[in-house]
Amino acid sequence: MPSYFCTIPGFILCLVVFSGCNRGNPDQLPVEMVWDRVVCEHCRMAISDNRYGVQVIQPDGKPHFFDDIGCAVIWLRKMDWADKARVWVNDVNTREWIEAKKAHWIYGDEKTPMGYGFTATLASVEKPMDYQTVKKWIYIGKTLVNENRKKHLGTGHETPESDHKMKKKHK
Repeated sequence: MPSYFCTIPGFILCLVVFSGCNRGNPDQLPVEMVWDRVVCEHCRMAISDNRYGVQVIQPDGKPHFFDDIGCAVIWLRKMDWADKARVWVNDVNTREWIEAKKAHWIYGDEKTPMGYGFTATLASVEKPMDYQTVKKWIYIGKTLVNENRKKHLGTGHETPESDHKMKKKHK
C-alpha cells in the first residue's frame, strides 16, 4: 500500500513539473537559432548573415525564420494572425535582436541577402523610415530588387515599341 501512495504523488509532481516546462513563448520573444543551419520560410535559403536575420513569432510563441525583411513581410502578409505577430530583426550594427516596429529603418543597403535593401538599427540615423513604411514599400515593389532589375534588364528606360521605332528611323 505505501508504494501506491508514493506513486500517485510522484506522478502528480512530474505532471506539474513537465507541464510548467512546456509553456511555449507567451511573450513572443526571439529564440536562439543556429546560423547557416536554419532556412528562410519564404525563399528556403540558409540564414547566414546575422546583420539581416528576421524572426516572426506567432501569437502562440512559434518562431518563423527569414534571411531578409522582404521575405518576412511577403510571407507574413498571407497569415491570418499577422496583426498579432511580433517581428524581430537583427540590428545591422550590433547584431542584437530588436523589435521591427521600434527600429530605425534605412533603405539602400545593397548587401541584404535577397536584395530588398532595408536594414534596421536602434542607432540614430539620418532620415529613418518606420516599419509601416518599409512594409508598404515592399508591398508596392519599391525595393532594390526592382530597381536592380530595371537597371540590369533595361526595363523602365525604353519600351519594346520605342526600340522598334528607333530601328525604323535609322533604316
